[in-house]
This record gives sequence, C-alpha cells and structure tokens, in this order.
Amino acid sequence: MAELTLIASWVNLQSLVESVNLSLQDARRIAIRAQRLSGPRPPATAEGLMEIARSIRVIQIDSIAVAGAPTQYLVPFSRLGPYDRAILDRLVFVDRRLFHYLAHAASLVLTEDFQIFATTMRPYAKRTDKWAFRAAEWMEANADLRQEVLSAIRRRGPLRSRDLEDTAIKSWRSTGWTAGRNVNQMLERLWVEGEITVVGRDGSQRLWDLAKRWFPASTPRQRLPAKARSDRAVDLSLRALGVATARQIYDHFTRGAYDDLEGSLLRLVDRGEAMPATVAGRRGFYLHRDHADYGTAPWRGRTVLLSPFDNLIADRARTKMFFGFDFGIEIYVPAAKRKRGYYVLPILSGDRLIGSADVRFDRSARRLDVAKLLFEEGFGMTAAVQRAIDELEEFVGANGAGVPDQA
Repeated sequence: MAELTLIASWVNLQSLVESVNLSLQDARRIAIRAQRLSGPRPPATAEGLMEIARSIRVIQIDSIAVAGAPTQYLVPFSRLGPYDRAILDRLVFVDRRLFHYLAHAASLVLTEDFQIFATTMRPYAKRTDKWAFRAAEWMEANADLRQEVLSAIRRRGPLRSRDLEDTAIKSWRSTGWTAGRNVNQMLERLWVEGEITVVGRDGSQRLWDLAKRWFPASTPRQRLPAKARSDRAVDLSLRALGVATARQIYDHFTRGAYDDLEGSLLRLVDRGEAMPATVAGRRGFYLHRDHADYGTAPWRGRTVLLSPFDNLIADRARTKMFFGFDFGIEIYVPAAKRKRGYYVLPILSGDRLIGSADVRFDRSARRLDVAKLLFEEGFGMTAAVQRAIDELEEFVGANGAGVPDQA
C-alpha cells in the first residue's frame, strides 16, 4: 500500500509543469541515444570507453561467457565495436577508474561515483531489511571467520576464495548453488559492507583486497548529505535512461537505494534538469534535459548485437513497452521450452529490436556458432545484421561463424 501511495504521488508531480508529449518512436530514440547506441561510435580507446561509462553509468557483470566474452565486455562492444578487452581491465584494475559494486546488479561503476555507493557500504547489522537480518545473524555466528578472512587479506595481500580456510561454525544455507560456500559468502558480505573489493582476476577467480588500501587517493570519500546523494543518483539514472517513469528510475542504477526519489524528482523539475512527459499518451514519465533536443537532434541508428544484460533492455517491462519486444533470460528454461535460445543477444537495428541471435563460441575450434536467428514479424536477415555478427566474431577472436537459416 505504501509503495502504491508513493507511485501515485510521483505521478501527481506531472501537474506541476506542462508535460512534453512523446511518441513511442521519440521515447525509443531518446533511450537509445542516452545509452550511446546511435550516432558515431566513440574511439575504441580508454577515453572512448570512459566516455561510454560516464553516459551509461553502470555496466552489469556476469560470469557467463557463452558468446565468447562475459557481459561486462559485451556492453562496451555494442557501443564501440571490436576493441581490446585489456583496455577495460586496465581501467578497472590498474587505473582504478571503475570498480566492482552493487548497482542495479553486480556491476562496474565509476570511482568518481564512490560517494553515491558509499552510503550503502554499511554493516548488515545496521540495516533493517529481512535479507540484511539474515546476513547479519550469519556473520555474527561466524565472527571468527570474518576476522580470519580480513586478517589474512591484510597480511598476505590480494587473495582468492580458495586461498582462505573455511572455519565457519554455522554453514550458509541456501536452496541454490551458494549453499555451504561459506568463504565465498563471507567475501561477498564483506564486499557489500565496503570492507573489501575486487582488485583483479586469476582466471575465473576474483582477487580480493582491503578497500581502504586499494581505492586511489583521488577517490571522493566525503559523505554526501542524504538529499544531495539522492538528487545526484536520480539525475544520473534519468540521464542514462533518457526518459523514464519514477518506477523505472527506482529500478535502475542504484536499484532500490533512493531515499528521497519523490523529493529528488520535484527538485530536478524545479531546477529545469528534468521535465514531466507523456509517452504515447501515458503519463508519469520524466525527460532529462540532456535529451530535450530529441526533436531536432540528428538521428543515425546502428545495427548491433546486445548483451542480454545490456542497460537498454535490463528492464523487461520497459523493453516491451517501448519496443514491443518480449524477451527474457532462458538459460534456466528447459531446452524444449525455450523461445529464443540458451544465450540470446537481441538485435538492435535503428530504433527497433528486430530479433535475436542465440550464439555460442566454440573455443576449441575458435568458431562462433549462431544456433538460432529469430526475427520479429516484418524483419529479416540483412547485410547490417551480418556485419554485426561479423564484428562479434572479430571481437571474440573467432576464425569463422556458422549462421543458420533465419526463423
């Protein structure tokens, strides 16, 4: 009931300022432009990648590399084209301009945004949600393991989970794959609390070090007042989305961690940084001022493959609303029941999502196999789609690609 009241209150903000009326095509193009998926590509350099990061603000992380690269590498690829993945690794682990933390999921975020995320880096014992209570209780029962993990990292430097002994008194319980993985769970909990951070990788293993000695001296550490922090986070979320409802803003960037979303939207509108909007007659949207030139800005669409975790399509309801594209992750769906495939890359062409490609990289043969191409009604294979597949092939280092007949 409280959430419904808040949403109604957010919608009532529309009455304060005259709304901008947008068509669905307007909304799609604004969203695509905000996510740097149209217009000339930035250079495939460190600064080009940072330009992308500052625009989209968050790059989701996932370990699955079925397509030849995990999603954190695919997201920049969709915007830059083929680039050297070592550039991203250097920005994270050497230059430390990006770091691993929770945004709308486990993600790479900007070190210059540290103040926004520092607010959530607090002990589970000081949180009030049900999950935090469970985590705090488990960590208290395993206080010795906590101390041993921190002491070992302090003494020995960056360590992998397998370098640490499991001395838990109370085992972590879960119905999933995390059950009994006590060291991993302690590392994850300490990471969320801000005690440790990811400082490198050894194959598939993360390397952990103390956060206080890893972040560079230039990291902005001064605590932001709650109102300033909320305004900054809401502004960045809306800027990256282009046009969005309060609910979509709430679910993006720092998902759920907006202490004063309603107040921030009021202040952004009052300052002229956002304006109420309708999309295809639907009220409750906000347009960021950076995209207020949507009617006159030149449009140059691209045809690219998107990671299934790309920011443009991370909100499935928004994706269906804007693009009429019904899409979900089918990794855990039985093969016979999958509509699109196991690891599917949606195909963006211009301002439409025209289909999807189920791709698999055969490492032994250095071959990119497209197991299934599925196009939306009215769309089909084009030279631009083939070029997008060829670019992915180049990016992952494949020697060839097998493309089936379209479905």
